[in-house]
Amino acid sequence: MIFRNLPDPSGPGPGLEKRLQSLEQQADIALPGFDGQFFNRAGDLCAESGDRPRALHYYGRAIDAYLRAGRYNAGGAVCRKVLRVSPGAVRARCTLAWLSIGKGLLGDARREIDEYVEAAVAAGEASLARRQLRLMAEASPDRGLRSVLADHLVKLGDPEEARRIAAAEPEETVEEAEALWSRVVRAALMGPDDLREAG
Repeated sequence: MIFRNLPDPSGPGPGLEKRLQSLEQQADIALPGFDGQFFNRAGDLCAESGDRPRALHYYGRAIDAYLRAGRYNAGGAVCRKVLRVSPGAVRARCTLAWLSIGKGLLGDARREIDEYVEAAVAAGEASLARRQLRLMAEASPDRGLRSVLADHLVKLGDPEEARRIAAAEPEETVEEAEALWSRVVRAALMGPDDLREAG
């Protein structure tokens, strides 16, 4: 016999606040690197209950926790959840671009950068996008990717920086390759306020 229309005991309902509080407590006592899963689940619960702003808040905390722990694939997966909830989410698109650069997935990086710039312009964050693109160019030794970044900078009104990036001879040393993930994580964790202060 199949039971239909029974409430899902793990889904949203009157106990949502209690479940969110429990997940927050579990995240507080979790070992570093394992707190992200609790924020991720809290985001899922909020998304299921239709509370989009809270879902995005928890997903953002999960992404940050995963990135700090070096769990880049998990962080990227949560970014994709954010985009299902809010397709215009600029920071999630930026993080995906950074992760693709860090992993050396150049085809993915080009696509992610294109989508990030489009979302940033639509959200009125072109000046922040220019700063991120400059940081991405500094982190990328690939001439083709630097050319893509320069093209976007021209479109965003920064032709001088685009020329500088296009003319520079990128060199990747072993030390730079080892430091890349540190730069990627630092940049991916930057919120708009951090980026304004840095620029």
